[in-house]
Amino acid sequence: MSAPAPSNRPRVAVLLSGREQFSPYFGGALARWTYEVYSRITDKFDVVVFGFPTEKKDLYPFRHESSEVWRVCSWLAHIPLARRYEETLWLRALIRRLREFAVVHIHNRPQWVGTLRKMGYEGTVVLHLHNDHLGHWSAPALNALAAQVNAVAVCSNYLKSTFVLKSAALQAKTRVVLNGANLQVFFPREEIREPKTIFFVGRFDPQKGVLQLLQAYEKVLETHPDAKLVVGGSSSFGSHHETEYVRQVRELAQRLVERRHAQVHFTGYLDHEKDLPAWFQKATIFACPSLFQEPFGMVNAEAMACATTVVAANRGGIPEAIGEAGRLVDPENVNEFAATISELLSHPQDRKRLGYMGYERCRKMFDWAVTAENWAELLDLVANSATSATTVARRR
Repeated sequence: MSAPAPSNRPRVAVLLSGREQFSPYFGGALARWTYEVYSRITDKFDVVVFGFPTEKKDLYPFRHESSEVWRVCSWLAHIPLARRYEETLWLRALIRRLREFAVVHIHNRPQWVGTLRKMGYEGTVVLHLHNDHLGHWSAPALNALAAQVNAVAVCSNYLKSTFVLKSAALQAKTRVVLNGANLQVFFPREEIREPKTIFFVGRFDPQKGVLQLLQAYEKVLETHPDAKLVVGGSSSFGSHHETEYVRQVRELAQRLVERRHAQVHFTGYLDHEKDLPAWFQKATIFACPSLFQEPFGMVNAEAMACATTVVAANRGGIPEAIGEAGRLVDPENVNEFAATISELLSHPQDRKRLGYMGYERCRKMFDWAVTAENWAELLDLVANSATSATTVARRR
Protein backbone atom coordinates (compact mmCIF):
# COMPACT_ATOMS: atom_id res chain seq x y z
CA MET A 1 0.00 0.00 0.00
CA SER A 2 1.34 3.44 -0.87
CA ALA A 3 2.21 5.88 1.90
CA PRO A 4 -0.79 7.94 3.07
CA ALA A 5 -0.96 11.65 2.35
CA PRO A 6 0.01 13.92 5.26
CA SER A 7 -2.92 14.74 7.53
CA ASN A 8 -3.53 16.87 10.60
CA ARG A 9 -6.09 14.37 11.84
CA PRO A 10 -4.98 12.04 14.69
CA ARG A 11 -3.88 8.70 13.26
CA VAL A 12 -5.68 5.64 14.65
CA ALA A 13 -4.65 2.01 14.14
CA VAL A 14 -7.48 -0.47 14.75
CA LEU A 15 -6.45 -4.04 15.63
CA LEU A 16 -9.10 -6.66 14.89
CA SER A 17 -8.78 -9.62 17.22
CA GLY A 18 -8.33 -13.24 16.27
CA ARG A 19 -8.85 -14.24 12.63
CA GLU A 20 -11.79 -12.01 11.85
CA GLN A 21 -11.80 -10.80 8.28
CA PHE A 22 -12.63 -7.17 7.56
CA SER A 23 -15.60 -8.03 5.41
CA PRO A 24 -19.37 -7.45 5.46
CA TYR A 25 -19.86 -11.08 4.41
CA PHE A 26 -17.08 -13.04 6.11
CA GLY A 27 -16.53 -10.69 9.04
CA GLY A 28 -18.39 -10.55 12.32
CA ALA A 29 -19.53 -7.97 14.84
CA LEU A 30 -16.07 -6.45 15.41
CA ALA A 31 -15.47 -5.84 11.72
CA ARG A 32 -18.96 -4.37 11.37
CA TRP A 33 -18.50 -2.08 14.38
CA THR A 34 -15.17 -0.87 13.03
CA TYR A 35 -16.53 0.00 9.61
CA GLU A 36 -19.84 1.48 10.74
CA VAL A 37 -18.25 3.75 13.35
CA TYR A 38 -15.01 4.86 11.71
CA SER A 39 -16.60 5.43 8.30
CA ARG A 40 -18.69 8.13 10.00
CA ILE A 41 -15.76 10.00 11.56
CA THR A 42 -13.13 9.93 8.79
CA ASP A 43 -13.22 13.72 8.77
CA LYS A 44 -11.85 13.69 12.33
CA PHE A 45 -9.43 10.74 12.34
CA ASP A 46 -7.05 9.08 9.88
CA VAL A 47 -7.80 5.38 10.38
CA VAL A 48 -6.15 2.15 9.21
CA VAL A 49 -7.56 -1.27 10.14
CA PHE A 50 -5.09 -4.09 10.75
CA GLY A 51 -6.36 -7.65 10.61
CA PHE A 52 -6.36 -11.03 8.98
CA PRO A 53 -5.92 -10.99 5.18
CA THR A 54 -9.20 -10.40 3.35
CA GLU A 55 -9.77 -10.69 -0.37
CA LYS A 56 -10.02 -7.25 -1.97
CA LYS A 57 -13.42 -8.07 -3.47
CA ASP A 58 -14.75 -8.96 0.00
CA LEU A 59 -13.33 -5.99 1.95
CA TYR A 60 -15.29 -3.17 3.45
CA PRO A 61 -14.50 0.01 1.44
CA PHE A 62 -11.93 1.13 3.98
CA ARG A 63 -8.16 1.18 4.48
CA HIS A 64 -7.01 -2.24 5.63
CA GLU A 65 -3.58 -3.79 6.11
CA SER A 66 -2.29 -7.15 7.25
CA SER A 67 0.98 -8.56 8.52
CA GLU A 68 3.38 -10.41 6.26
CA VAL A 69 3.74 -13.15 8.90
CA TRP A 70 0.12 -14.28 8.79
CA ARG A 71 1.00 -17.59 7.14
CA VAL A 72 3.45 -18.39 9.94
CA CYS A 73 0.82 -17.39 12.51
CA SER A 74 -1.72 -19.69 10.87
CA TRP A 75 0.80 -22.52 11.02
CA LEU A 76 1.60 -21.88 14.68
CA ALA A 77 -2.10 -21.87 15.55
CA HIS A 78 -2.23 -25.61 14.85
CA ILE A 79 0.68 -26.49 17.15
CA PRO A 80 -0.45 -26.81 20.80
CA LEU A 81 2.74 -25.55 22.50
CA ALA A 82 3.52 -22.92 19.87
CA ARG A 83 0.11 -21.31 19.43
CA ARG A 84 0.66 -19.12 22.52
CA TYR A 85 3.30 -17.21 20.54
CA GLU A 86 1.10 -16.62 17.49
CA GLU A 87 -0.36 -13.28 18.58
CA THR A 88 2.97 -11.96 19.89
CA LEU A 89 4.57 -12.72 16.53
CA TRP A 90 1.70 -10.95 14.78
CA LEU A 91 2.14 -7.82 16.88
CA ARG A 92 5.93 -7.84 16.59
CA ALA A 93 5.60 -7.82 12.80
CA LEU A 94 3.31 -4.78 13.06
CA ILE A 95 5.06 -2.75 15.76
CA ARG A 96 7.12 -0.59 13.41
CA ARG A 97 3.94 0.47 11.61
CA LEU A 98 1.99 0.95 14.83
CA ARG A 99 4.54 3.41 16.18
CA GLU A 100 3.44 5.78 13.40
CA PHE A 101 -0.04 6.07 14.97
CA ALA A 102 -1.09 8.36 17.81
CA VAL A 103 -3.75 5.89 18.96
CA VAL A 104 -3.97 2.10 18.88
CA HIS A 105 -7.52 0.75 19.26
CA ILE A 106 -7.47 -2.90 20.39
CA HIS A 107 -10.59 -5.03 20.01
CA ASN A 108 -11.16 -7.75 22.63
CA ARG A 109 -7.50 -8.52 23.45
CA PRO A 110 -6.54 -7.04 26.85
CA GLN A 111 -3.27 -9.01 26.86
CA TRP A 112 -2.11 -7.04 23.82
CA VAL A 113 -1.89 -3.84 25.86
CA GLY A 114 1.09 -5.05 27.90
CA THR A 115 2.66 -6.68 24.87
CA LEU A 116 2.61 -3.43 22.88
CA ARG A 117 4.06 -1.47 25.79
CA LYS A 118 6.89 -3.99 26.15
CA MET A 119 7.60 -3.62 22.45
CA GLY A 120 8.02 0.11 22.93
CA TYR A 121 4.72 1.60 21.81
CA GLU A 122 4.36 4.89 23.72
CA GLY A 123 1.19 6.31 22.18
CA THR A 124 -2.41 6.18 23.35
CA VAL A 125 -3.94 2.72 23.79
CA VAL A 126 -7.71 2.20 23.89
CA LEU A 127 -8.93 -1.27 24.81
CA HIS A 128 -12.42 -2.02 23.47
CA LEU A 129 -14.26 -4.98 24.98
CA HIS A 130 -17.28 -6.63 23.39
CA ASN A 131 -17.08 -9.78 25.53
CA ASP A 132 -16.14 -10.67 29.09
CA HIS A 133 -12.36 -10.90 28.87
CA LEU A 134 -11.56 -9.29 32.23
CA GLY A 135 -14.08 -10.84 34.62
CA HIS A 136 -11.62 -13.57 35.67
CA TRP A 137 -8.63 -11.21 36.09
CA SER A 138 -7.36 -10.57 39.60
CA ALA A 139 -7.34 -7.10 41.16
CA PRO A 140 -3.53 -6.76 40.84
CA ALA A 141 -3.71 -7.75 37.16
CA LEU A 142 -6.47 -5.20 36.52
CA ASN A 143 -4.50 -2.49 38.31
CA ALA A 144 -1.46 -3.31 36.19
CA LEU A 145 -3.61 -3.05 33.05
CA ALA A 146 -4.94 0.33 34.25
CA ALA A 147 -1.37 1.63 34.43
CA GLN A 148 -0.73 0.71 30.79
CA VAL A 149 -3.99 1.62 29.06
CA ASN A 150 -5.40 5.09 28.44
CA ALA A 151 -9.05 4.05 28.25
CA VAL A 152 -11.26 0.96 28.27
CA ALA A 153 -14.51 1.01 26.31
CA VAL A 154 -17.27 -1.55 26.88
CA CYS A 155 -20.52 -2.14 25.01
CA SER A 156 -22.80 -2.28 28.07
CA ASN A 157 -22.98 -1.47 31.75
CA TYR A 158 -23.31 -5.20 32.36
CA LEU A 159 -19.90 -5.80 30.83
CA LYS A 160 -18.44 -2.97 32.87
CA SER A 161 -19.82 -4.54 36.04
CA THR A 162 -17.88 -7.77 35.47
CA PHE A 163 -14.54 -6.20 36.45
CA VAL A 164 -14.62 -2.57 37.65
CA LEU A 165 -15.43 -3.34 41.31
CA LYS A 166 -12.06 -5.07 41.59
CA SER A 167 -10.04 -2.08 40.37
CA ALA A 168 -10.84 1.55 41.10
CA ALA A 169 -7.98 2.58 38.80
CA LEU A 170 -9.47 0.73 35.84
CA GLN A 171 -13.00 1.85 36.71
CA ALA A 172 -11.86 5.46 36.37
CA LYS A 173 -10.69 4.74 32.83
CA THR A 174 -13.72 2.72 31.71
CA ARG A 175 -16.53 4.16 29.61
CA VAL A 176 -19.67 2.59 28.12
CA VAL A 177 -20.14 3.08 24.37
CA LEU A 178 -23.26 1.26 23.19
CA ASN A 179 -23.35 -0.74 19.97
CA GLY A 180 -25.63 0.23 17.12
CA ALA A 181 -27.53 -0.56 13.96
CA ASN A 182 -27.49 0.94 10.47
CA LEU A 183 -30.86 2.63 10.21
CA GLN A 184 -30.42 3.16 6.47
CA VAL A 185 -30.25 -0.62 6.03
CA PHE A 186 -32.50 -1.80 8.87
CA PHE A 187 -35.87 -0.02 8.95
CA PRO A 188 -39.57 -0.97 9.15
CA ARG A 189 -41.41 -2.27 6.10
CA GLU A 190 -44.87 -3.18 7.32
CA GLU A 191 -46.05 -3.96 3.80
CA ILE A 192 -43.93 -7.14 3.74
CA ARG A 193 -44.58 -8.21 7.36
CA GLU A 194 -45.65 -11.87 7.43
CA PRO A 195 -48.17 -13.20 9.98
CA LYS A 196 -47.03 -15.48 12.80
CA THR A 197 -43.41 -15.69 11.67
CA ILE A 198 -40.74 -16.22 14.34
CA PHE A 199 -37.20 -15.40 13.24
CA PHE A 200 -33.79 -16.24 14.67
CA VAL A 201 -30.35 -15.44 13.26
CA GLY A 202 -26.96 -16.35 14.67
CA ARG A 203 -24.29 -19.01 14.82
CA PHE A 204 -25.38 -22.63 15.22
CA ASP A 205 -23.72 -22.88 18.60
CA PRO A 206 -25.10 -24.28 21.88
CA GLN A 207 -24.60 -20.89 23.55
CA LYS A 208 -26.96 -19.23 21.08
CA GLY A 209 -29.90 -21.40 22.19
CA VAL A 210 -31.25 -22.52 18.81
CA LEU A 211 -32.24 -25.91 20.23
CA GLN A 212 -34.22 -24.29 23.06
CA LEU A 213 -35.98 -22.08 20.53
CA LEU A 214 -37.11 -25.13 18.56
CA GLN A 215 -38.33 -26.77 21.78
CA ALA A 216 -40.31 -23.63 22.59
CA TYR A 217 -41.65 -23.47 19.04
CA GLU A 218 -42.99 -27.01 19.44
CA LYS A 219 -45.13 -25.78 22.34
CA VAL A 220 -46.16 -22.63 20.44
CA LEU A 221 -47.66 -24.93 17.80
CA GLU A 222 -50.18 -26.18 20.37
CA THR A 223 -51.78 -22.71 20.40
CA HIS A 224 -50.72 -21.47 16.96
CA PRO A 225 -50.43 -24.47 14.60
CA ASP A 226 -49.95 -22.06 11.68
CA ALA A 227 -46.88 -20.34 13.21
CA LYS A 228 -43.71 -20.45 11.13
CA LEU A 229 -40.11 -20.57 12.36
CA VAL A 230 -37.29 -19.17 10.24
CA VAL A 231 -33.75 -20.00 11.39
CA GLY A 232 -30.96 -17.95 9.81
CA GLY A 233 -27.25 -18.47 10.11
CA SER A 234 -24.64 -21.20 10.00
CA SER A 235 -21.94 -22.78 12.14
CA SER A 236 -19.37 -20.08 11.29
CA PHE A 237 -18.99 -16.81 9.37
CA GLY A 238 -19.59 -17.37 5.66
CA SER A 239 -19.45 -21.17 5.86
CA HIS A 240 -21.25 -24.11 7.41
CA HIS A 241 -20.22 -27.46 8.88
CA GLU A 242 -22.48 -30.27 10.03
CA THR A 243 -21.53 -30.43 13.70
CA GLU A 244 -23.23 -32.68 16.24
CA TYR A 245 -25.18 -29.68 17.51
CA VAL A 246 -26.35 -28.78 14.00
CA ARG A 247 -27.57 -32.38 13.56
CA GLN A 248 -29.56 -32.18 16.80
CA VAL A 249 -31.24 -28.98 15.66
CA ARG A 250 -32.08 -30.33 12.22
CA GLU A 251 -33.38 -33.65 13.59
CA LEU A 252 -35.78 -31.88 15.95
CA ALA A 253 -36.93 -29.60 13.14
CA GLN A 254 -37.53 -32.59 10.88
CA ARG A 255 -39.60 -34.35 13.56
CA LEU A 256 -41.76 -31.25 13.94
CA VAL A 257 -42.30 -31.05 10.19
CA GLU A 258 -43.23 -34.72 9.94
CA ARG A 259 -45.36 -35.05 13.09
CA ARG A 260 -46.83 -31.58 13.54
CA HIS A 261 -46.79 -30.32 9.94
CA ALA A 262 -44.65 -27.46 11.23
CA GLN A 263 -43.24 -24.79 8.95
CA VAL A 264 -39.51 -24.62 9.67
CA HIS A 265 -37.20 -22.89 7.21
CA PHE A 266 -33.39 -22.81 7.43
CA THR A 267 -32.06 -19.93 5.36
CA GLY A 268 -28.36 -20.77 5.60
CA TYR A 269 -25.74 -18.05 6.05
CA LEU A 270 -27.16 -14.58 5.40
CA ASP A 271 -25.32 -11.63 3.92
CA HIS A 272 -25.63 -8.98 6.59
CA GLU A 273 -26.62 -6.11 4.31
CA LYS A 274 -28.11 -7.83 1.26
CA ASP A 275 -30.18 -10.59 2.88
CA LEU A 276 -30.65 -10.01 6.59
CA PRO A 277 -32.76 -6.80 6.66
CA ALA A 278 -35.65 -8.36 4.75
CA TRP A 279 -35.87 -11.28 7.17
CA PHE A 280 -36.14 -8.90 10.12
CA GLN A 281 -38.73 -6.83 8.24
CA LYS A 282 -40.85 -9.88 7.39
CA ALA A 283 -40.75 -11.38 10.88
CA THR A 284 -43.58 -11.02 13.36
CA ILE A 285 -41.27 -11.78 16.30
CA PHE A 286 -37.51 -11.91 16.60
CA ALA A 287 -36.25 -14.47 19.14
CA CYS A 288 -32.88 -14.14 20.84
CA PRO A 289 -32.51 -17.19 23.14
CA SER A 290 -28.84 -16.74 24.14
CA LEU A 291 -27.89 -19.08 26.97
CA PHE A 292 -24.70 -17.25 27.93
CA GLN A 293 -24.26 -13.80 29.44
CA GLU A 294 -24.27 -11.99 26.11
CA PRO A 295 -22.90 -8.47 26.67
CA PHE A 296 -25.20 -6.72 24.17
CA GLY A 297 -26.48 -8.61 21.11
CA MET A 298 -26.42 -6.41 17.99
CA VAL A 299 -29.15 -8.50 16.37
CA ASN A 300 -31.60 -7.19 18.96
CA ALA A 301 -30.87 -3.59 17.95
CA GLU A 302 -31.26 -4.52 14.27
CA ALA A 303 -34.61 -6.19 14.94
CA MET A 304 -35.76 -3.13 16.90
CA ALA A 305 -34.67 -0.89 14.02
CA CYS A 306 -37.15 -2.83 11.85
CA ALA A 307 -39.93 -2.37 14.47
CA THR A 308 -39.94 -6.14 14.97
CA THR A 309 -40.99 -7.26 18.44
CA VAL A 310 -38.15 -8.90 20.35
CA VAL A 311 -38.40 -11.84 22.75
CA ALA A 312 -34.95 -12.18 24.24
CA ALA A 313 -33.00 -13.92 26.97
CA ASN A 314 -32.72 -12.21 30.35
CA ARG A 315 -28.96 -12.69 30.25
CA GLY A 316 -25.97 -10.35 30.37
CA GLY A 317 -26.48 -6.96 28.74
CA ILE A 318 -29.54 -7.99 26.70
CA PRO A 319 -32.07 -6.53 29.20
CA GLU A 320 -30.09 -3.29 29.10
CA ALA A 321 -30.42 -3.16 25.31
CA ILE A 322 -34.12 -4.13 25.20
CA GLY A 323 -35.36 -2.00 28.09
CA GLU A 324 -39.17 -1.97 28.19
CA ALA A 325 -39.43 -2.36 24.41
CA GLY A 326 -39.59 -6.15 24.31
CA ARG A 327 -40.14 -9.28 26.36
CA LEU A 328 -37.43 -10.96 28.44
CA VAL A 329 -37.51 -14.67 29.28
CA ASP A 330 -35.37 -17.39 30.77
CA PRO A 331 -34.38 -19.20 27.53
CA GLU A 332 -33.89 -22.48 29.39
CA ASN A 333 -37.47 -22.34 30.68
CA VAL A 334 -39.09 -23.63 27.52
CA ASN A 335 -42.63 -23.23 28.86
CA GLU A 336 -42.07 -19.55 29.71
CA PHE A 337 -40.38 -18.96 26.38
CA ALA A 338 -43.24 -20.56 24.45
CA ALA A 339 -45.95 -18.82 26.48
CA THR A 340 -44.44 -15.40 25.85
CA ILE A 341 -44.23 -15.96 22.10
CA SER A 342 -47.78 -17.40 21.99
CA GLU A 343 -49.18 -14.44 23.93
CA LEU A 344 -47.65 -11.96 21.51
CA LEU A 345 -48.90 -13.90 18.51
CA SER A 346 -52.39 -13.76 20.03
CA HIS A 347 -52.28 -10.01 20.74
CA PRO A 348 -51.19 -8.08 17.63
CA GLN A 349 -51.83 -4.68 19.23
CA ASP A 350 -49.38 -5.42 22.08
CA ARG A 351 -46.91 -6.69 19.52
CA LYS A 352 -47.18 -3.57 17.38
CA ARG A 353 -46.85 -1.32 20.44
CA LEU A 354 -43.64 -3.07 21.50
CA GLY A 355 -42.34 -2.95 17.94
CA TYR A 356 -42.86 0.80 17.79
CA MET A 357 -41.23 1.26 21.22
CA GLY A 358 -38.25 -0.77 20.05
CA TYR A 359 -37.92 1.31 16.89
CA GLU A 360 -37.96 4.57 18.85
CA ARG A 361 -35.47 3.22 21.39
CA CYS A 362 -33.13 2.09 18.62
CA ARG A 363 -33.43 5.39 16.75
CA LYS A 364 -32.47 7.38 19.85
CA MET A 365 -29.84 5.09 21.39
CA PHE A 366 -28.46 2.61 18.86
CA ASP A 367 -28.07 4.51 15.60
CA TRP A 368 -24.45 4.04 14.46
CA ALA A 369 -24.29 7.81 14.07
CA VAL A 370 -24.83 8.13 17.83
CA THR A 371 -22.22 5.48 18.54
CA ALA A 372 -19.74 7.22 16.22
CA GLU A 373 -20.28 10.56 17.95
CA ASN A 374 -19.69 8.97 21.37
CA TRP A 375 -16.59 7.17 20.09
CA ALA A 376 -15.14 10.36 18.63
CA GLU A 377 -15.66 12.07 21.99
CA LEU A 378 -13.80 9.25 23.73
CA LEU A 379 -10.86 9.40 21.30
CA ASP A 380 -10.67 13.17 21.63
CA LEU A 381 -10.70 12.86 25.41
CA VAL A 382 -7.91 10.29 25.66
CA ALA A 383 -5.82 11.95 22.94
CA ASN A 384 -6.01 15.33 24.70
CA SER A 385 -5.26 13.73 28.07
CA ALA A 386 -2.24 11.94 26.64
CA THR A 387 -0.98 15.18 25.05
CA SER A 388 -1.38 17.05 28.35
CA ALA A 389 0.44 14.31 30.26
CA THR A 390 3.31 14.35 27.76
CA THR A 391 3.61 18.16 28.01
CA VAL A 392 3.74 18.01 31.81
CA ALA A 393 6.35 15.24 31.73
CA ARG A 394 8.56 17.24 29.35
CA ARG A 395 8.36 20.35 31.56
CA ARG A 396 9.55 18.30 34.49
